[in-house]
Amino acid sequence: MAAARGTAKVLQKLEKSVGAGNYYEAHQMYRTVANRYVKAQNYKDAIDLLHSGSLLLLKHNQAGSGADLGLYLIEVYNLDKVPVTEESRDRIFDIADLMGPENSQRKSFLQNAIKYVHSRFVAPAAWSASNGEYNNGDPLIQHYVGLLYWKEKNYEQAEQHLLVGTKESAEALGLVLFEWSEVTPTHDKGAYLLRGVLQELSMRNLRDANVLYKTFKSPLLNLTQLLLLTCGTGNASLFKQISAKYKPVLSIDENFGHLMTTIGELFFGIKPVRQPNMLADLMSSLFSGPPPSQQPAIAAGSPRPPQPAIEEMD
Repeated sequence: MAAARGTAKVLQKLEKSVGAGNYYEAHQMYRTVANRYVKAQNYKDAIDLLHSGSLLLLKHNQAGSGADLGLYLIEVYNLDKVPVTEESRDRIFDIADLMGPENSQRKSFLQNAIKYVHSRFVAPAAWSASNGEYNNGDPLIQHYVGLLYWKEKNYEQAEQHLLVGTKESAEALGLVLFEWSEVTPTHDKGAYLLRGVLQELSMRNLRDANVLYKTFKSPLLNLTQLLLLTCGTGNASLFKQISAKYKPVLSIDENFGHLMTTIGELFFGIKPVRQPNMLADLMSSLFSGPPPSQQPAIAAGSPRPPQPAIEEMD
């Protein structure tokens, strides 16, 4: 009780200082008191103080000072191993809601909520990844950040976060990619739909790939539809035919080929083709002796097994 009363008095004093316009002094005092709490391992009061101070300074248009206390809040989260809960997550949202895109530290704050960066080193895991259930960080925070960037028309950043968000993120991503295709008319709109579907499938997210496809609101692409259907059936032969037939379409983006290779391995067990190494092959041939005689896999005139034909989808 005494500690709570002490914290309340500190907050009251600091709020009065901010109200009087003594922003620099208040910022330094927030940090000083928070440091004392952290050294005493009184993490709860440190978190309450930093959360309150960050919001108060941001409301008074002190973007840098408010963001600095927000960053310190996440640092304390990591020190205390605060689990990802509705309460701990909402503090992040509270602060981020008051940061505009012009705040130079907002990106760091959002990234640290997912990927914690210490002043002396980059940690191997994020706060929400270390203290939650998901390796990519908390999906609700990812979804929130994705929608935030979408609102600001930052489609590339929105895409990155919505890909690892919640179930609702796939639908949002479909709309993001469609909107992105609308503002860049020089590109084939289908490339944006394919971009999203390929990335979802490369993470083995067939359900989300279908959701994204349905919400894109674009003319149906034969390649995308065939790819989704084929991944559902596991027909490796048909997948290879699709890859060959639509090679020109896949060349629109250099990443499409890499993603198709990953999809082939995940869904059909197709191992990536090893790139030739002329020097290694030459050394191997020098020391391995003459190659054995090779016989054709199928004798001339022998019937070949029937292959499924690719039909265009309306």
